[in-house]
Amino acid sequence: MQTRMRGYKAIAVVTALFLLGVPVTLRADSNGALKVTSFPSGANVSVDGVDTGKVTPMSISVAVGTHTVVVSIPDSRWNPDSRPFTVVSGNNDLSVTLLPNLAIGPPGPKGDKGDKGDPGQIGPQGLKGDTGPQGTKGDTGPQGTKGDPGQIGPQGLKGDPGLQGITGDIGPAGPSGPAGAAGAAGPPGPPGINNQGAWHSTTAYNQNDAVFDAGSYWLAAASNTGSEPSPTNTNWQIVAAGINNRGAWQSTPTYNANDAVTDAGAFWLALVTNTNSEPSPSNFLWLQLAAQGAAGAAGLPGAPGAPGADGPRGPTGDTGPAGPAGPPGPSGTGTGTSHAYMARSTVALPLSFQGVNVVSVTVPAGTYVIWGKTWLQNIDAILGPASCTLSSGSDVTRATLLGTGSLGGDKMSVSVQDSATFTQTTTIALSCRNDDLANHSLYANDAVLTALAVDALN
Repeated sequence: MQTRMRGYKAIAVVTALFLLGVPVTLRADSNGALKVTSFPSGANVSVDGVDTGKVTPMSISVAVGTHTVVVSIPDSRWNPDSRPFTVVSGNNDLSVTLLPNLAIGPPGPKGDKGDKGDPGQIGPQGLKGDTGPQGTKGDTGPQGTKGDPGQIGPQGLKGDPGLQGITGDIGPAGPSGPAGAAGAAGPPGPPGINNQGAWHSTTAYNQNDAVFDAGSYWLAAASNTGSEPSPTNTNWQIVAAGINNRGAWQSTPTYNANDAVTDAGAFWLALVTNTNSEPSPSNFLWLQLAAQGAAGAAGLPGAPGAPGADGPRGPTGDTGPAGPAGPPGPSGTGTGTSHAYMARSTVALPLSFQGVNVVSVTVPAGTYVIWGKTWLQNIDAILGPASCTLSSGSDVTRATLLGTGSLGGDKMSVSVQDSATFTQTTTIALSCRNDDLANHSLYANDAVLTALAVDALN
């Protein structure tokens, strides 16, 4: 009887879910799996005006057909993205890139608490509860007169199986088996990317050499010299497309996709190659990234002037008395042997919002103390916030560089430290990133990365 009640409960739950509007899969071909990813991640997803309660990356089962999907990050600098999307049976992938809304100001102060709302309507009748526990046994009644023997009743139903017995103790471990034969060596891995910095017309490039040119990152598909990367050049493959700031718009140059210009006080991005086509809200060849803003408030006072020249050197003072000898130091416990691994990069690398590996060093398994240092330079007129970190999991070092030409503020030394133990050969990278989409002219120069092998970390 207990087993049947469970079945009734399951039917009741499914029926309740159907009446409440919760999707219940009845047929395998009536729904499809919708996977939504976004840049940046962590965005809310709603389907046909209903919030899924999930953030990207996420997956949900929806009915086959066309739906309106909205991806958004509330109260942020990212514009929401709304589009129709047709779901078919099986897997459906939707990737969305949110565009920044540079016109949004900082959030306003928190408002006062609103009045308490009216009570909601009474919900529907709940499901019938389980049967209550057995009542206490009543008192025994008086002995009745003996009745006639009754007929023998039918055979009773088979009782439920008894409870599982207690698990016995674990037996002693058996002897270790012989070591297996060593497996065959695996196939060699694919060749890595060789970062060559900025593209130069006189340099001979080989396959898998990577360069930076026209605001984008390119990978050589074949050996070449003097063949500048472009979307139509088969010698190169684009790895990461970036924005190429071309300054003020002019009628004579040819602009390519991802070229950015300023015109009429606004900032525009070329969607396709064009010449003598001035940006405007009605010109589909250009996308407006930022409209002309209102005049800003007066800037802060300038930095103090440079210190004056040193005065003449004063006379040398008398030599002080010798101090007492200090106690002898403790004897060392190490082997006295250490090894350092160091790498240096003198290439000026532009920083991106996703981050750029400035310099890297490969070390064998062991314990290391790691130092990384680079110079950051801002050649834009606006502030340039940036951050650097080590791939070993160090804390993030942040810096804000003043606009170009500012005294002592447009170039800054940034250092990062960490310690780590590696169980296999590992490549450690010092990476830096541009933390502000509005600034496109932050560079890392002359980077050094050192890993010192030590016996242990105290």
